[in-house]
Amino acid sequence: MESPGYTYILRCADDTLYCGWTNDLTARLAAHNSGRGAKYTRGRGPVKLAYSELHESQSAAMRREAALKKLTRPQKEALLLTQQDGELITVYDADGRPCGERPRSVVHAQGLYHQVCHLWVCGVWQGEYGLWLQQRAEDRPLYPGFYDLTATGHIDPGETPAEAAAREAREEVGLTLPTGMLTVAGAYRQQYDRGGAGGFDDELAHAFLHRADGVPAFRPGSEVCGMAFAALEAFDRAHQPGVPLPIRLLGGEMREIAHDRLCCLHQSEWDGVRPLLESLFVK
Repeated sequence: MESPGYTYILRCADDTLYCGWTNDLTARLAAHNSGRGAKYTRGRGPVKLAYSELHESQSAAMRREAALKKLTRPQKEALLLTQQDGELITVYDADGRPCGERPRSVVHAQGLYHQVCHLWVCGVWQGEYGLWLQQRAEDRPLYPGFYDLTATGHIDPGETPAEAAAREAREEVGLTLPTGMLTVAGAYRQQYDRGGAGGFDDELAHAFLHRADGVPAFRPGSEVCGMAFAALEAFDRAHQPGVPLPIRLLGGEMREIAHDRLCCLHQSEWDGVRPLLESLFVK
């Protein structure tokens, strides 16, 4: 079975447009930006991704590329305008260089490489070392009702990862955390299918930690149902296939969350974050 392929249009540094096709758009953008791409784009970088389509097969992508190349410049510019609506997210090439801003819907539908922030709020509550999870609202398009890290989200154009983490803390769970109160905990490449929401994600997740003992002054926004506390050891065990996660709700009652209702389990991130979390508890 033939693998999928992308058709794309680049805006070069001299404002000319280049049409191409590839089976790996993130890697191809890096090739263009490092001078290893098409002869036309050499010396015309850096390039920005102005338009892209994902096709079921490479042959379909090649046919579409041939059709795009026949368009006049005004026709191409008109086509670019069809992918300008909605929230914009910066996309990156395989070497981590920014390659312009694309609509969120396109980024997720096509699996374009982008960056997000993950905030882990940890602390001691009722004698246990643990971390705070949010329950996503039931009307969320991705993972409705699932349990996630304290606050997560996209990094807006022009934001630093720490600024994005602080903003998401305010918007999602009502915590005001200056960036100076956040501990950098690494960045982790994560790729996963978006399930019923459609498309797939290719993300670099910037992780941040904050210690707050007791119950922080959470004021969840519309995207969050509520907050729950999970002991570190229980959270560690939940990374094993099928293992549920016991949690403690704000009222103190215990509940067990099925493994398949957790969207906060990324083994590489946990492996990197856990030693830093533990170090916060000995300070």
